[in-house]
Amino acid sequence: MVDAQLLARLRQLVGRQHVAAGETDAEVYSYDGSLASARPEAVVFPADTAQTAAVVRALAAAGVPFVPRGFGTNLSGGSVTAAGGVVLSLARLNRILALDKGNRLAIAQPGVTNLELQNALAPLGYYYAPDPASQKVATLGGNLGENSGGPHCLKYGVTTNHVLGMTAVMPDGEVQAFGGPALDPPGLDLRGLMVGSEGTLGIVTEVTVRLLPKPESVVTLLVVYDDLASAAQTVSDIIAAGIVPATLEMMDAPVLEAVEKSVKCGYPLDAAAVLIIEVDGPAAGLDGQAQRIMALCERNGCRDVRRAKDAAERDLLWAGRRGAFGAVARLAPNYLVNDCTVPRSKLPEALARVGEIARKHDLLVGNVFHAGDGNLHPLLLFDSRDEDQVGRVEQAGWEIMEACVALGGTISGEHGIGTEKRKAMRMVCSEDDLEFQRAVKRALDPKNLLNPGKIVPAPATGEAGSARVSDRAAATTGSLQTAEFTPATVAEACALIRQACQDRAALFIQGNGRRAASSLGNAIRLRTTRLSALVEHDHVNQVVTAQAGMPLADLQAALAAHNQWLPLRPPLNDRCTLGGVAALNVCGPDRLRYGAPRDLLLGLKFVSGTGKLIVAGGRVVKNVTGYDLTRLLCGSAGTLGLLTELTFRTLPLPEQSVALQARGPWEACAAAAAALLDSTLDPTYLAATPTGTEDDWRLHVGYEGFAEMVEAQLSRTRSRLAERGWSRLDRRTYAPGENAFATVFARLQSAPALLRVDAPLDALCGFVPQAQALWPAPDMLADFGCGRLLAAAASLPEEAWCALHRIAADANGHAVLERAPANLSDGYRMGELFQPEWRLARALKAQLDPDNIFAA
Repeated sequence: MVDAQLLARLRQLVGRQHVAAGETDAEVYSYDGSLASARPEAVVFPADTAQTAAVVRALAAAGVPFVPRGFGTNLSGGSVTAAGGVVLSLARLNRILALDKGNRLAIAQPGVTNLELQNALAPLGYYYAPDPASQKVATLGGNLGENSGGPHCLKYGVTTNHVLGMTAVMPDGEVQAFGGPALDPPGLDLRGLMVGSEGTLGIVTEVTVRLLPKPESVVTLLVVYDDLASAAQTVSDIIAAGIVPATLEMMDAPVLEAVEKSVKCGYPLDAAAVLIIEVDGPAAGLDGQAQRIMALCERNGCRDVRRAKDAAERDLLWAGRRGAFGAVARLAPNYLVNDCTVPRSKLPEALARVGEIARKHDLLVGNVFHAGDGNLHPLLLFDSRDEDQVGRVEQAGWEIMEACVALGGTISGEHGIGTEKRKAMRMVCSEDDLEFQRAVKRALDPKNLLNPGKIVPAPATGEAGSARVSDRAAATTGSLQTAEFTPATVAEACALIRQACQDRAALFIQGNGRRAASSLGNAIRLRTTRLSALVEHDHVNQVVTAQAGMPLADLQAALAAHNQWLPLRPPLNDRCTLGGVAALNVCGPDRLRYGAPRDLLLGLKFVSGTGKLIVAGGRVVKNVTGYDLTRLLCGSAGTLGLLTELTFRTLPLPEQSVALQARGPWEACAAAAAALLDSTLDPTYLAATPTGTEDDWRLHVGYEGFAEMVEAQLSRTRSRLAERGWSRLDRRTYAPGENAFATVFARLQSAPALLRVDAPLDALCGFVPQAQALWPAPDMLADFGCGRLLAAAASLPEEAWCALHRIAADANGHAVLERAPANLSDGYRMGELFQPEWRLARALKAQLDPDNIFAA
């Protein structure tokens, strides 16, 4: 309860004028963009991180629940109090703190709207990829809380793919920093866990996001159909043909009529549906992509294809799409936005089921959605003053979720669970899955004060956790008496882990044995090599599921039969397993273009520290159904569970793969790489390796994709480098999917000491000479595109390691010993020198692996 004493304390902390506790204030903050409503007891407006932390400490001490809130555009009830309590409005935290072109990042407070950031970046030639349709009013904090996408996430990914770091106030008032300007910090991915957590795990007060240079050219098409199913089929056909447009959006007839009357952007009023399709990138070859898309549209019976002739016409087409939700208000006093995702090939069936359900409940429905992602947004029209209509709308929304789940989809793609879909979590989660998510919440918010009553439903009364078929196995008879286990089935793995819990035995997870376990004492090796089946390759939807013990090379061979691949070429041997790649989140320099394993991972199954089989994520591109356990498990190095099955997004094999190589001093290589990065070129990787001669390096610039685009970029790269005095550039064409750094990686992996340093992009140039002076490692790979250095040698003196670690930290980066030589203890590798947030990692470990059976 918020009493007079607590109100006085809050006013003391933030200023009397920044605490609202009147009846009108309670009413204004009692609702958001959903149907949920509840009146808070007070609303507090802190000005910065320090005030937010102080307010949280005061509320936590009083045992009063609190809910962070931006501009209240949430569509699932996530920013409404569960019952009473305090709203923490972040509206005053509305400043852009840094725009850093050199490091391709921006730092902003959560109250900055998405569009405000885009407008600030535009003069610099950069942009922030996530672009929800509500970007005029949706804040960055809200985008982060819901893991928002937008039209361009089809090609560029959702919020979690572009958030580098954040400052957050935890439920006890402690201020924590997660991630930062350098990629892939060591330890659990708490940054990834926070994204999409709907303000239930921490209150983000600053966010660091990744920026991209504006594409050189854009082609925007408006494609008109007389049949909704044909438009939906076109979407599936475009993706199946190996083309990944920047956007693939759809609107149907009711929405088109409302939008055209509101915005007047030239949409046809007699059409059944339109697609807005956009391709972007280097100008050369872009028209060819557009022509291929147009041919597929015509093959599916489109009536017309219109190409925006200039930026003004393009902006007008997008104004209609972005204004669609607001325009629909012309059709009815209220509408319920459903937000489900299905595999793209299931779009025609999903739309048909939506229509059937709407007719069954005598409701009007309009469709406007991210078709390229299979992310549906059926708008069910009604009048909230009519209780009967409200009941029918809620039932129809429930049935739409059931239909989408039955088609292999999920209940939310980007709007979150909040309160409205909390009960529906059981459509996609078992009781064991839900209990694991509850454990995550307990670890970070043990008093359940931060945004309680959201996302995860309470335990089913009197209902035990439902066992999966593959989980029904008794514990192994007797105690574990062997040094190694290689389970043949998931059920056997579950049983072994339950026995380990009974015996309090430590388990060390291995795939093909790359990771050494020499210092783990009596830990039992748990091998995954017999869990190596290809479960499913849905080549039409470009999704593959395989068991964790499958070697990456075997998966690539299977995918190649359908001209696809998993765009990962990690610095490991060719028999590394999928589980190992995911557990270590390991990747090479082509991360610049394709991302890391956690960016490609859609879902997984794993055996928890209690021997339960847990499912996280799914097989659709957009999925915000609960906490992002895929991010938490990816990179956890086998400390939270045994990965048994992984589902990845695949891509078409590139038509052409070419590398340019040149030799020069380090400073010249770094300057050339910086110039190429600060351009409209789109390299797959930019890296350098030493030649063995003092201050002589080999610069590697790679391009992959459609042949015409690759050749055009190679020509421009030659010209740019020639301007900088690079007269000789050697060209090497390599096979699609081939690892251009395989020889370098082999040398790195064979050395006793392997160091990885991640730093902001502009810090790498200065760090490498310092590293060479401290530790003249003969084998190095400097990754300019990702700010990473890999260095290997026969030994690493302790004083050199400590100095390198300190220099990396001073540059806002980090150093990790991926393989420690004999003279350095494991403490140096995995914890002794690391960050304060490891306290939270230990809290998660204690909840998720209560018997501490998974060794590091």
